[in-house]
Amino acid sequence: MYIEIRPAYEPLRDWLQTVPALFAAQQGRVLYDGRNQIRLFEHDKLQLVVKRYKRHDIVKRIVYTYFRKNKAHRSYENAGELRRRGFLTPHEVAFMEERCCGTVRQVYYVCLYTNAQPIRPRLIEQEPFDRELAAAYACYVAKLHDDGVLHRDLNPTNVLYTMSEKNYLFELIDINRMRFFDGPVPKAECMENLTLFYWLTPAYRFILDEYARQRGWTEDNIAEAIRVKERHDKAWIRRKRITHLFRNK
Repeated sequence: MYIEIRPAYEPLRDWLQTVPALFAAQQGRVLYDGRNQIRLFEHDKLQLVVKRYKRHDIVKRIVYTYFRKNKAHRSYENAGELRRRGFLTPHEVAFMEERCCGTVRQVYYVCLYTNAQPIRPRLIEQEPFDRELAAAYACYVAKLHDDGVLHRDLNPTNVLYTMSEKNYLFELIDINRMRFFDGPVPKAECMENLTLFYWLTPAYRFILDEYARQRGWTEDNIAEAIRVKERHDKAWIRRKRITHLFRNK
């Protein structure tokens, strides 16, 4: 098994070698169990989160061995780049690759545990939504985009928050799909990225207005962003209907 570890966590190498066996023995506390599985472990006074990605099929094994970095590898590198640009994410510890017949079969990403909570309950599930948190979140996303950071899965479960001296601190997770720019993210891509928050709800419109104020957008820009959002939501509904139709057949 190939392992790449941040130097500060090199003493964990022997334990990291046992991670596949720990998953096989169903050790650790399950935090998420779906397409991928996430477990929480405690070792050497550290709380460690390990994400085991879905096992690759033969096509992805070839792609991730010869042509593209796998998701665990990208998460590991993106975490370092986020922190370099001044944004928080649970500190990366390592990524690991299990190989079979010379190709990457299974990958794992390891990071430190965080107590931060997702923004979704207070911005989507709560009625009325938390306007203070929504405003802080809008400012945060504006800062991300202004500093050239594009999280391609910027949904409200992948942004966590904590309070610090009456200020909100945000952390990004599920960071394998990201793009970094030398300057600000192009406006068209910002608009598409904002669509990932949720439906076109009052919370979305409030966040868009505050985001636009932070970025100096005009009323025309806001109107275009809403049109982008409407097209995105309609396309998403069509895809879901088609997927549901094929599943039923």
